Amino acid sequence: MQEYLNVLVKLQDLDSNIGRIQEAKVNYPQKIESLREKLRKEKSINDQKRERLKNLEQERRSKERNLEQEIVRIKKSEEKLLLVKSNKEYHAALKEIAMAKESNSEEEENILIILEELDILKKELVGEEENLKTMTIECEKEESALAEKLEEFEIELGEKTQSRNELLSDIDSEILKTYENIRKHRQGIAVVQAKDGFCQGCYMDIPPQLYNDVQRGDELLSCPNCNRLLYFTNDT
Repeated sequence: MQEYLNVLVKLQDLDSNIGRIQEAKVNYPQKIESLREKLRKEKSINDQKRERLKNLEQERRSKERNLEQEIVRIKKSEEKLLLVKSNKEYHAALKEIAMAKESNSEEEENILIILEELDILKKELVGEEENLKTMTIECEKEESALAEKLEEFEIELGEKTQSRNELLSDIDSEILKTYENIRKHRQGIAVVQAKDGFCQGCYMDIPPQLYNDVQRGDELLSCPNCNRLLYFTNDT
């Protein structure tokens, strides 16, 4: 029976390693996607600012064109004042010119506000694009490292699975069935060490007589608390 226990301990070690690798195989692609998503968000913010910059430039040019046209129109209106004959027409023309100049003054203020925002955006984009470039390089390196590690996991998983299959031929079918059933209900751990009178699976006391029986290794024995199979070694 001790021979079976030794095989079960090896099987448990293989299964624990296989579980770790399978978990990593799930987590690593998620890590890669997380890196890509982070980069996508940064690019999206950068693109939004570039679009805002483009729209502001268009708005500035449009306002400047309108302002130039209004200045020309005011100049023509001022020249027409010399041709006005009635006092009423003269005051109406003056009022129209005054209103146009006031409107132009407001438009000049709006253009200044746009220019200030443009200046801020351009400075931000210079720094952010440099950061984005650095971040892209770092993400590509990290993604490459993760992909390489994932390939290593695939190879290791193949080797562990092969070793497991070879080991199964040395285990009695009923014992294997018991092992698999316990593993299914105990978070993948079916075989644990009995040490210093404690089960190393649930860390509860093992009755003294049971602990003595486990040390002898003459039969398959389970922890009365967690039902995991127990084995004993003289390791300190």
